[in-house]
Amino acid sequence: MKLSLALLVLLASAPFVRAQAPAADLGKEALMALDRYLETWNSRDAAIWATSLHFPHVRPGPGAFEMTRSPDEYVKGVNFEQTLKTGWHHSEWVTRDVLQVSAAKIHASGTWQRYTADDKPLAGSDITYVITRQGNRWGVQARFAAGVNGASEAIRASNSTAAMNAVAAFFDAWNSHDQERLAAAIHYPHVRLADGAVETWRAARDYLTGPEPGRQRTWYRTRLDSSKVVQATATGVNIVVAFSRLARDGRVLSSDEGLFLCIDRNGSWRVQARSTMGS
Repeated sequence: MKLSLALLVLLASAPFVRAQAPAADLGKEALMALDRYLETWNSRDAAIWATSLHFPHVRPGPGAFEMTRSPDEYVKGVNFEQTLKTGWHHSEWVTRDVLQVSAAKIHASGTWQRYTADDKPLAGSDITYVITRQGNRWGVQARFAAGVNGASEAIRASNSTAAMNAVAAFFDAWNSHDQERLAAAIHYPHVRLADGAVETWRAARDYLTGPEPGRQRTWYRTRLDSSKVVQATATGVNIVVAFSRLARDGRVLSSDEGLFLCIDRNGSWRVQARSTMGS
């Protein structure tokens, strides 16, 4: 099950995309990047695993998380011993689905399952991956962790409704042009991946004093054109959306797609992280 170091390094360094590739080909590149991610995880070597990622890297989810800015910083925070103590031997994909595609970013959902050496299943998790191209290499830049899978259908349905309402509340706050209301519609630390950047805000005061709230002044209203739950657990929900920026007279200024992670913290469902294909 464990791959050789030489093979893993070769996989990490090989170019995985050609310029102007069709969407179907880009989707294949995303799945290859996810396979590389899991293969390097199974190596049990943090330095090798880090070669499947792009930086800065962040994994927002139900628990505490931090953004890491370099492979060296990331490696220092990895502890395989804790996972090995659970009986883990290797992990396998259960499902992988490409959700949204652009020339430089792809959103893909994935469910993985951990196994013991004698193939007994352990914990599994639902995560949607933000896969980006840097140079000629695709890598995982962010992991939107909905949480451990296995929740009942009733819980998943209830949480999906709560998360969809949280996304709607976020867009309503944008359209209110009320910065305080917008800051109250999200959880912190809050993560945004857009415009080729990864941004985090630790608290509402940081969000309000940054450039993000002022962006709503460049349009009159944002229309949520569609939204769909792609993963739901007891603690988090990933939702893909399509939306349009409108002028005051109703003209469409731009259209975009995105991924929203909504998390239940202290009984409150809000947007924890978001990634858009454009702005």
